Amino acid sequence: MTDAPPPGPHVRPLLGAYVLSALAPDEDSRVAAHLQACDACGAAYLEVAEAPSLLALSSEEELLGDEEP
Repeated sequence: MTDAPPPGPHVRPLLGAYVLSALAPDEDSRVAAHLQACDACGAAYLEVAEAPSLLALSSEEELLGDEEP
């Protein structure tokens, strides 16, 4: 990563869809390229990168708050 962010908009709004592999291929490639060059977005990505794995550990009831204590 570099000190100067790459030209163009940051990709933070797309990170959730990116980690869930829910972006179109061209958008996915743009986000990946941006993450390699932007420290700020790269740090934000690291914060959400494990979310899919963590969500897989929970049941639907737990996620919705419907589980009895």
